[in-house]
Amino acid sequence: MFVDNDLNPVLGIDLGTTFSAIARWDGKGPRIYQTRTGDDTLQSVVYVDPKTNELLVGKVAFRRGLIYPENMAFGIKRYMDDADQKIIIGDRAFSPIELSAKILERLYKDVADKCPVNLFQSRGTVVTVPYYFKAHQCENTRKAAEIANINCIGLIQEPIAASLSYAWQLVQACPEKEFAENILVFDLGGGTFDLTLFRLEQSQSKLLFEVLATGGDDRLGGMDFDECLLEFLLKKSGLTLNNLSPLEARKARQKILEQVIEAKHTLSSTQLEYVTVTDVIPGKHIDTTVTRSEFEACIQSYIDKIDRTIDKLWITANMQPSQVDRVILVGGSSKIPRLKSLVSDLITAQKVYDNTNPWLCVAEGAAIYAAYLDNREVFGRDIEIRTRTSHALGVEIKDKEFYPLIAANRKTPCQQIQIFGTTADDQASLDIHVYQGCDRLVENNTLIGTISIADLPKRRKGELDIWVTFNVNEAQMLSVTVQVEGLRKAANLKFA
Repeated sequence: MFVDNDLNPVLGIDLGTTFSAIARWDGKGPRIYQTRTGDDTLQSVVYVDPKTNELLVGKVAFRRGLIYPENMAFGIKRYMDDADQKIIIGDRAFSPIELSAKILERLYKDVADKCPVNLFQSRGTVVTVPYYFKAHQCENTRKAAEIANINCIGLIQEPIAASLSYAWQLVQACPEKEFAENILVFDLGGGTFDLTLFRLEQSQSKLLFEVLATGGDDRLGGMDFDECLLEFLLKKSGLTLNNLSPLEARKARQKILEQVIEAKHTLSSTQLEYVTVTDVIPGKHIDTTVTRSEFEACIQSYIDKIDRTIDKLWITANMQPSQVDRVILVGGSSKIPRLKSLVSDLITAQKVYDNTNPWLCVAEGAAIYAAYLDNREVFGRDIEIRTRTSHALGVEIKDKEFYPLIAANRKTPCQQIQIFGTTADDQASLDIHVYQGCDRLVENNTLIGTISIADLPKRRKGELDIWVTFNVNEAQMLSVTVQVEGLRKAANLKFA
């Protein structure tokens, strides 16, 4: 059967906190699409033009936002935990899902515009999510793809996608070789930090990915490093923004931010950089130098936090750093020399793999997975992915008490069946609130959805058994089925 990988390809999208990317499968491997501006990545920034009400996405949105920051939104992925949150841009309000959809839509349109009008149509697209994303955050990402009119055939965790990119290179280089490796994916991007330890095994019939342990922080990344360096430069220049109005202070910060990001990148290859920002405050400027050691001192608290997270990983996995065979660096911030040396000192520099592009390997891996879902023979063997739950799952049906169902770090896919009873005579309905977390107190966990079961048969209190089956797949997506008196019952799992 002929497949047109130019006009009807499968796609992989890395929906990032600061930058996003899109790749396709061309029949021989993953290929990155460039944006309409000729870049390999798209800044995950949305801007509303106050004159035309037009929504701009990407580099032009970021540059316009430096002048009018009140009309710009960035770091949107950090808000995907709450679909109801309103992000105000100018005089308009958007949900995180809507803004994420705009980024996805722009990536897809940039690809479609390279083809003759109305002829491009993807056979299917895989979108990436951080490993730590909870079920409702994955669901919110899927909804964003739906709003963008993208045929999302699956989600894949970012570290698994990066490992697929690496595995593809191994398969290409040694298609007949059988091997087994322990791989650490160190993924430090603009807004999130994922640490994932895998077992990768290749045999003649199968490519196996088994997650051994995970760690990370959804509020740690390059954006935080930028903020630290910005504050350092203000202090070094003897400037304060405290006396400015909120809008003036935001404009001043955005003006400095552009130079901060450039200085951070430059300091990865040099020991000293000059930073000049005119009229931060009218008549007052930043005109100074920053050294690599000064920058590293700025972010030391984050470095310590990353170091502690790595230490916890070895305990969870019951392994020693010496048992790791390979480290894959993912995300632009992983290239910061101090962080790279942190990993190298633990595991040795010889094991740090540099053949994957830290900015693009996640999108490439997503495209590979899309190709596999489209055609299981793409690797010449089966792919099996065994993940683990990154969060415990439990329910609350009364008295604000959390009842654990599925433990954290449990192998997926997994299933748990729980029997619930009615708490009153002739009870007609039951709401089961589903949480992710590990604390016995509901308030310390995260509500991800509610199972609403209506039209229950009339019985005395406690005499009706309601069987609820919770299924968690490899992407940590949650599905629920309900049976009452042996019959499957329609139930609506509404995500929070």
